[in-house]
Amino acid sequence: MQRLIYLTVLLAGVIQLNLLAQGDAVQTQNVSSPLSFRMPYEDYLRSYIEPRAEAWSRWDRFEESPAQYAERVSEENTKRRYAEWKAEADSIYKHRYMQTVRWDQFRLAGAYDPENETVLVGSELFGSFAVHVPRGETAREFVAQFDRLQAIDPDFIFPEGNTVILNSVTFVLPSQNMRFAYDSHSRLPYRELEDIVTAAPRIESIVESIRPSQPVFVDDALNVDLIIPQTDHVNDDMYGVIIGNEHYFYEAHTRFSSNDATVFHEYCVQTLGIPPSNLQLRKDATYGEMLNSIQFLKNAAAARNGNIRIIFYFSGHGMSDLTDNDMYLLPVDCSSNTLGAALKAETLYRELSDMNVISSTVFLDACFSGKSSQGALAALVDGRGIEITPREASLYGNLVVFSAATESQIAYPYEAKQHGMFTYFLLKNLQANQGDVTYYELANYLINNVRSHAFDINRQPQTPKVQWSHDITDVWHGWKLIK
Repeated sequence: MQRLIYLTVLLAGVIQLNLLAQGDAVQTQNVSSPLSFRMPYEDYLRSYIEPRAEAWSRWDRFEESPAQYAERVSEENTKRRYAEWKAEADSIYKHRYMQTVRWDQFRLAGAYDPENETVLVGSELFGSFAVHVPRGETAREFVAQFDRLQAIDPDFIFPEGNTVILNSVTFVLPSQNMRFAYDSHSRLPYRELEDIVTAAPRIESIVESIRPSQPVFVDDALNVDLIIPQTDHVNDDMYGVIIGNEHYFYEAHTRFSSNDATVFHEYCVQTLGIPPSNLQLRKDATYGEMLNSIQFLKNAAAARNGNIRIIFYFSGHGMSDLTDNDMYLLPVDCSSNTLGAALKAETLYRELSDMNVISSTVFLDACFSGKSSQGALAALVDGRGIEITPREASLYGNLVVFSAATESQIAYPYEAKQHGMFTYFLLKNLQANQGDVTYYELANYLINNVRSHAFDINRQPQTPKVQWSHDITDVWHGWKLIK
């Protein structure tokens, strides 16, 4: 416990020092329209480091002695690991943000200033800033061919919860082999001069003309992690459990399950309008924690006499029993060899159906073949590679289940997007439709996009599957996640 407290204090110190170190750059750049992110930078830093720190700080008596453990988690080593994790988080956060920016949206925001040898460049996202351009033919070419300039090597600062600042960028004119660098620390002067013939517009009016009220959705390449539609509607009859199991004790870690759960939770809150108090987000959930989450839904259903709708989302390992092919969701503290400590899918479906609520919807970004993109689970290895065909559970009540893959297929990650393939396209559809999509439309979208992209990217089959109970055969396809 003392070790975890120390790690938490150190993490807070790392975040605070990082923000203080960025303070000077924050003051030098005028940002006219800060962006709203799904997660403030410091929260992202914490969410990235904390699970790694917790896993790293665990002592395994079978692997190391107390003296070895003390040496491994010494203050010096702890600070070094935190610095490494912070550098990784910075790189990922900046990379994800870069994918959302249209680098062709810079424009000239004012005439060339020959006294200071600067040009005012405008951006819808970053406001206006001065770039040094030498007088003469260089300045003439810069202005004349501005539309052909390429923006490269951008860097950003995230000083506050919902603000982004362009720290530096280089403009390249390939035809002339010219480079023009902007650095927020330079504080280059710029003054709008009156033309000899007519007065140029004042700088204030130019700056105002490039200030948007909100960031613009630009194309299909928008990053689902950073650009999340907002709703003013409150979906207070919806309750949910969201589980992302990534760091398994006895099995290979999954890819991006923690991020899957985190971002899906943000869509539930921001896009679907579900109150945060109606949701439980669990990352690396144990068997007991998964059972407690089901009890949370039971209590909500009882408190509101069944007049609620339920979402249950799971990203992690699935497994089928080698004897009867029943499907299980694996907690992080369970091995595929000991499924008695795993959550049986049939039990989950029965529990949800017996709550007698308006509707229950399950999203499973998991497969039950005993295989994963990282290789076979322990039970399948011990079983000498036996192929497993999961036995589907029969459904009843008001229950719909969206699964990432069918039968013996593997649920693959989408490496470029840092999500499960199934979860990425679930988020993508919610983003594109702001959550206003019928289950039938969502099912068609998931099946078509996951199937085609899984083959194009992984050269392997993966086709999502939708199941529904007989009781709702005629109505489920018109359901929506929002009212």
